[in-house]
Amino acid sequence: MVEAVRRQYRAYAGFVTTPQFFDDSPTQFVRVAPPGVGIIQRVNHIDEYRYTLDDRARNFGVLEESAVCLGRSYCQVIGQVGTNWVHCTGTSPTDIERICADISAKAGAPFVMAGQAIVDGLREIGAETVTIANGYFRPDWSAGINAYLEAAGFRVLWAGNIIDQGLIADHDEMLRHEAATLWDYPDDMMFAAAVDAHARAPQADAIVQTGAGMRMVRVLDMVESHTGTPLVASDGALYWRMLKHLGLPAAPGNGHLLSTLG
Repeated sequence: MVEAVRRQYRAYAGFVTTPQFFDDSPTQFVRVAPPGVGIIQRVNHIDEYRYTLDDRARNFGVLEESAVCLGRSYCQVIGQVGTNWVHCTGTSPTDIERICADISAKAGAPFVMAGQAIVDGLREIGAETVTIANGYFRPDWSAGINAYLEAAGFRVLWAGNIIDQGLIADHDEMLRHEAATLWDYPDDMMFAAAVDAHARAPQADAIVQTGAGMRMVRVLDMVESHTGTPLVASDGALYWRMLKHLGLPAAPGNGHLLSTLG
């Protein structure tokens, strides 16, 4: 008779995270997931990383390497943090679906990219039109992800970052804030950015927030209660897609999309 194998965790999740950034996603995922989920993280190692789209494009292959390492470490789902990786090499949503399927096969576990998770989340709730809070995104980052969402079939009614919204004076002030806080934007600014995006196009089916550096899960419920509109954010959408692969529900109080898991 074969003895039953004891597993320490009910599920095993891995994160591929941004170089040279203290990414809160693994810690936050544990709070969103039900008790008993274990996590492991692999920070992409890229020397002289400057956060540009060119940096991402030149190092796109590192994602596969990291995912395979996590898959071999028994992860049952692997989430990639960083919205702009999906378009940095000029790829379309169809291209990314194929790339994710290929990496998933090599890693032996589903590989989820944050930018594509936003697309999947919007499709899940049946959204057709969106208003986009691009957060701290630089102009080329915003242009890339907004075009990616349009290529996925969504109509963008409005889009802008926190400078466009008047929440930060200019690019230099934004850089100072990021340096001082390690990209930890305060809840009141995240809330204001999402609410302002809704006010710019209140008829939109959903509010989208595109930057994983803003921890929107902390304010999802507040924004949705205030606006009456679903908010599909980079972090929340990624966690939703990962938990969906694991067949697990999310903890309550984390917005409409995550509540669809049961």
